[in-house]
Amino acid sequence: MIDVKEFDDFKWVQAHQVSPDDRKILHRQYDIANEMINYAIDPYESARVEVDDNYLLMIFDIVTPTSAIATTEPVGIMIEKTGAHFITFTRVETRYIETYINKISSQLSTNEQHVQLSDLLIDLLRVVSSRFQSVILEINRRRAPIQRALRETKQVQTKIDELMSLQTDLIYLLNSLHSDEELLVSLQGQKLIPLTASQMERLEDVRVELQQAIDTGELSQQVTNQVEDSYAAIANNNLNWTMKLLTALTIILTIPTMVSGFYGENVKSLPWANFDSSWLITVGTMLLLMLITTIIFWVSGFFKR
Repeated sequence: MIDVKEFDDFKWVQAHQVSPDDRKILHRQYDIANEMINYAIDPYESARVEVDDNYLLMIFDIVTPTSAIATTEPVGIMIEKTGAHFITFTRVETRYIETYINKISSQLSTNEQHVQLSDLLIDLLRVVSSRFQSVILEINRRRAPIQRALRETKQVQTKIDELMSLQTDLIYLLNSLHSDEELLVSLQGQKLIPLTASQMERLEDVRVELQQAIDTGELSQQVTNQVEDSYAAIANNNLNWTMKLLTALTIILTIPTMVSGFYGENVKSLPWANFDSSWLITVGTMLLLMLITTIIFWVSGFFKR
């Protein structure tokens, strides 16, 4: 689906869920190469800047919490070299940037006589970049109750699984943040879109914000990894203690079997074999040996965690 919104100096072409018919329109009417369209609509494309004879294409990773593919997905932003067209390629998960563009254009038109394409682009990158910080802080918030629950329950495996899910989200987020930062460095060095000193400074502010999100994300990743490793070690220690306890109980419970089996043989010369109360002596011998074995295990610290 293709919609067009006109500004004073350029047209904003909204290409959503590009169909084969939409591709033909983009190719014929806007002279966009099919290869560039493929890059722009590929949901697995890496964040980068691509340039051909007519357009500059930016593939920028944005946060998509509802996506079934990953925590982030790329969105294609294409600018014609003449500055006449600003084209966005979106899918269901990434279409929310259209709302941001409308808000930004409304704010710019309030403050200025007309909306400049460079200002719109920089403000859009700033807004979508700020969402990374919010998502990472949300991951930190979700980690806190998991840590508390791990301290209060012996069933830690479920909580460790939840921490692993947070680790996966952080991996996707950090990978996208690094890619987006490289894209901004490329954008600062390109000569196709002329940027004023003020715009370059604002673009640098966006890059700094991404770097801050990277630092926060890496710190969160380190803490999450440490918590997961710590409680995995606790789970292993609990398992080791359980195995030690079962081994001790097995040894202790083997004693009655040994004694009763020994006296169960038809041998007349066994001690106390001819006494009427010999079974009581046998039971007493079992209990005494079990008690002695238990005391030996206890003194040696076998029952300690």
